[in-house]
Amino acid sequence: MIRKLTIRTRILIVLVLVAIVSAGASAFSALYLGRQALERTAFNKLTAVRELKADQVEDYFRQVRNQVVLFSDAPMIAEATRGFREAYRSIEEDVQLDAKQLRDMDQRLRRYYQQEFLPRLSANKAGFPSLPEFWPSGSATRLLQGLYIGKNPFETGSKQLFDRSSDGSRYSELHGRYHPRIREFLERFGYHDIFLVDHETGEILYSVFKEVDFATSLLHGPYRDTSLAMAFRAARNARDRNFLRLEDFQPYPPSYNAAASFIASPVFDGDQQIGVAVFQMPVDRLDRIMTSDRSWSDVGLGDSGESYIVAEDFTMRNQSRFLIEDRERFLEQLRQSGMEEGMVRRIASLGSTIGIQEVRTPGTEQALAGASGTLMFEDYRGLPVLSAFRPLDIADAHWVIMSEMDRAEAFAGIRALQRSMLGVLALVVAGSVLLAIVLSRGLTRPLRGLTARANELAEGQLDVEIDTRRKDEIGQLARSFDSMRKSVKSLVERQEAAIDALSTPLIPMRAGVVLMPLVGDFDRGRIERLRHALVQGIHEEGARVTIIDITGISVFDPELGRGLARVSAAARLLGAAVVLTGAQPEIARGLADAGERLSDVETRRTLQEGIDFALNHLSHQKEGR
Repeated sequence: MIRKLTIRTRILIVLVLVAIVSAGASAFSALYLGRQALERTAFNKLTAVRELKADQVEDYFRQVRNQVVLFSDAPMIAEATRGFREAYRSIEEDVQLDAKQLRDMDQRLRRYYQQEFLPRLSANKAGFPSLPEFWPSGSATRLLQGLYIGKNPFETGSKQLFDRSSDGSRYSELHGRYHPRIREFLERFGYHDIFLVDHETGEILYSVFKEVDFATSLLHGPYRDTSLAMAFRAARNARDRNFLRLEDFQPYPPSYNAAASFIASPVFDGDQQIGVAVFQMPVDRLDRIMTSDRSWSDVGLGDSGESYIVAEDFTMRNQSRFLIEDRERFLEQLRQSGMEEGMVRRIASLGSTIGIQEVRTPGTEQALAGASGTLMFEDYRGLPVLSAFRPLDIADAHWVIMSEMDRAEAFAGIRALQRSMLGVLALVVAGSVLLAIVLSRGLTRPLRGLTARANELAEGQLDVEIDTRRKDEIGQLARSFDSMRKSVKSLVERQEAAIDALSTPLIPMRAGVVLMPLVGDFDRGRIERLRHALVQGIHEEGARVTIIDITGISVFDPELGRGLARVSAAARLLGAAVVLTGAQPEIARGLADAGERLSDVETRRTLQEGIDFALNHLSHQKEGR
């Protein structure tokens, strides 16, 4: 198939293929290098964000630990703890209520549990929580909850604004003294709640927000198995006043099963421990750090990047960006990723991913194993991301930090480059085709010219002009071709001279007689050579008789008749008689048509007769003298 193609087509194909391969290779190389550069840039940016956030989180927890230690070691807190312990134990004596008033207070508190607490809790807890699970059994507990929860004039979520009850008890007098100051500390540093706990009985002597854990026992009450109780137990027997214990986020029923983390430190009165101060960690503060106050783009995370914390149970410790920005789309992505519907509903109900959203990816697995690095994998939404990860240095917390960005956004530039490169490649190919056509024409035009000259030479036109001005290989070929033409022409001329010499021989027979035998076809040029040869021979030989033998001519040509007439006339002008011998019948008929032009020419049937005539003619000339 290829052999049937012309050189021009082959050159065109080769040039186009070379252009396409070269442009394609360049485009592929540019795309590959561009992708590598974008990947390095994206990972470097994510690593920088990861380190920034990790430093902020670790600094924040160092500040928390310092604040908790300073708080628990403050003389005012020791004084408040000691006072609340005594007031708690005497609350029933201080508040003089009859049986009916106690029943009314219990009923009010029960309504709060049934109408406020349990409905809110059931929305976020699997199953159906019942009142007996959470109803406090101690009368002192119910009394204090009745005063500061049931009779609290502020709505749920704002009960911390109630400074003191008007029951006239020692507890309420102390609450009115210390609560505003502790609440101010909480609000200043953004904690969710602060507790003062009796280290001996586990009773929560005081809390800022007055949730249903207030006044219950962390050793025997309904919340004895919570992370609050674990933090308390770790600190209740501490011998070091600077001891701290952080408990990781877990669902906490008094906060309607939202994830809660607690940090505890002992409270000493001199050298004697009298209680434990426990802080409920603020979710919002950690979220503000990790989300940069929801300004992800300002730290280089674009439209899809986020930083988040994952604990050793592979669940998140701060809010997902995607839940914050587009709740419904995020929930649908979780369903598509295969998450159980119950977990999706729980995230939707709480409006939080903390302690619920599992993130079990190659990045979290490596980070929890102690490694730092960068990888590309599918995240908890099932979307491919670029991720930078490392462990966090936080006492009592086995946490890791992840900074990630959707691969689609990270490589958006390469897609734009791909489109640009495809456009450039199309232009290059189109330009290459046009250039190839021009070049192929430029290369094949002189070759076609040489081909035409070769055809002319093949037809015998040895005087054709060949352009030899080019300086390239084609010019060299043209010069070689022209040299060959000249050589062929010289050879042909020599051959023609030899043929002429053979085809028009002049043979001296004897003194005064010459013989010229004619063979083959005659054109105007050969007849002129014949005439020239005969005239020259007659003159050189001094011939008186010329015998022209045409025995070897079998086809008559009018040019032959005219030529013989001119030859005979030239011979007679030199004084030589002309004898024509050996004419064939067809030749004789043709010569007869020549008429009087050959009237002075003697004719004989055979050469021998012509020779006899010549000899006789010479004899008569001698006798006449």
